[in-house]
Amino acid sequence: MIKDIGIIKRLQWRGVRQADEKAASESDQAGRGRVVVLLGGGNQALLTKQLQPHCEIVQPRESRLVRGSFDMAIVDIEGLKQWKDQLLDEKIREEPTFLPIVLVLSDRELRFRLKTFWDTIDEFIITPIQPREFSERIAMLLRTRRLALAQRENLAYLVNHDRITGLPNKNLFLEHLADRIRDASILQKHLHAAVVHISMSQVMRSLGHYGLERAASQCSTRLVALLKNELYIARLTTEEWGLIARPGADLTNFVELCGRLQHLGAEPIVANGERVHLSPRIGVGIYPADGSDAHSLLNCATAALSNARSTAPVFYSSDVQHEALRFIRTQTRLYEALEKRQFELWYQPQLSFATGQVVGVEALVRWRLPGGQLVPPIEFIPVAEATGQIVDIDRWVLDTACATMRGWQERKFAVSRISVNVTVADVETPDFVELVQNALSKHGLLPSNLELELTESALLETGPANLDKLHQLRTCGIRIAVDDFGTGYSSLGYLHKLPVTTLKIDKTFVDHVVRSPTDAAIAETIIWLARKFKLETVAEGVENQAQADVLKARGVDIAQGFFYARPMPERELREWVEVHQNKVSD
Repeated sequence: MIKDIGIIKRLQWRGVRQADEKAASESDQAGRGRVVVLLGGGNQALLTKQLQPHCEIVQPRESRLVRGSFDMAIVDIEGLKQWKDQLLDEKIREEPTFLPIVLVLSDRELRFRLKTFWDTIDEFIITPIQPREFSERIAMLLRTRRLALAQRENLAYLVNHDRITGLPNKNLFLEHLADRIRDASILQKHLHAAVVHISMSQVMRSLGHYGLERAASQCSTRLVALLKNELYIARLTTEEWGLIARPGADLTNFVELCGRLQHLGAEPIVANGERVHLSPRIGVGIYPADGSDAHSLLNCATAALSNARSTAPVFYSSDVQHEALRFIRTQTRLYEALEKRQFELWYQPQLSFATGQVVGVEALVRWRLPGGQLVPPIEFIPVAEATGQIVDIDRWVLDTACATMRGWQERKFAVSRISVNVTVADVETPDFVELVQNALSKHGLLPSNLELELTESALLETGPANLDKLHQLRTCGIRIAVDDFGTGYSSLGYLHKLPVTTLKIDKTFVDHVVRSPTDAAIAETIIWLARKFKLETVAEGVENQAQADVLKARGVDIAQGFFYARPMPERELREWVEVHQNKVSD
């Protein structure tokens, strides 16, 4: 298999040089073309009959020649007088591509002065003529026409593509960018365009032109392999490549792709037998904030390169640039946090409205930096989910939570179950069911000691295979809760299909359950659904007595929120539970 784009394009370049032979061969084999016959002297039927075995006959449309509809025109004097202006316009439009116009003359017409038609006519045919000779001459002209068209196509390819890599060049990039901007304008969406700079000067000095070409080909091959399904790719200059996202493409995903590109650039390429390290820098422009047309947007992305480093893409817009840089830095630091075990679990109690007893806790991951400061979950959880790092984090959380639960049981700690958050990415891993079961077995827990929480939107997005995994876990006795219930597309149509045991009423409804009739009605509906399907209900984010009273009166089973306790480290939780249980007992 040929993997090097440069090799592929050299074969294509050879194909350009062989275009004459290919076009000639096709013409010889097919020998057909589109011919319009414009005779005013009455020989139309006879001539058309002679042409039909060799050509496709096309007709004018309402006294007009359709542009690009024919490869040859055959006319006589009368027809030429009528159609000359249109034929001349078509020849000019086709220039420099050959478009043959053939004038049919009889012997007696030779005495006529034809000087006024010389700028239009390419060939004369004197009648009468032998059918075979006539066919051969027509075939020759059509063959010449086809050859000219093939050369035009090859020239258009060379004009719009990079000779070394075969990628679209700057001309085609700007055309495509203009098209994408028009689409974005119609859809009222933003659009990202990027310029990737890979310094080739050292390669040129060390390895010469051939080494430079090999390096450019390998860089392009990597770009195409990494981004071809996501972004439009072009080679703008010797050291620059252009990228265009789809209108409305997610910024987080775009930044993640750029990060993968920069990480890929850290891998050396081999040119002339030498390993060469190249560091990409990326500048990004955003439509319409940075530019309203293709040239201005490209200029903004190029200008951003002046501040770009190999560690993060630089956005022309300072606000978006700051967000992108924060994303990249967080992603990098998360790898270090996983390696050095900088995560810890905090726990938030869940209390029974009926008895006031602690019935469970939710395990919540926290990230503590070496200096002791905590990184808010809102700053790193979305990044971890976007990059896939959440899977490794959640695996650590599951194992640590189960280990903690086992320790509580050995101390006779009054907590019967622990809740752990999981994502669709976790469930999609092939060994998810085995992973959960092994965690329980490893730490000697019963399935009823563990509850897995998935958001409502995650459950709706999951496919049949993932639902089957959740059903397997539920069959084992593991509890499954729907987090943030009511914020998605809650309906009886899907709820009865899910293997859930618990509905958690989202904090957005709990916040206004006292004063908002709408939110109170939503909460009552969720409670009704839970009773209908024999599910447990948990109110998230309870912050005051009034909320607690309303929710308890409506029949909610369990309360969780700052009104009772904030998330806390394990030692503080044990102290809090001991004090709380004593209060309840009194």
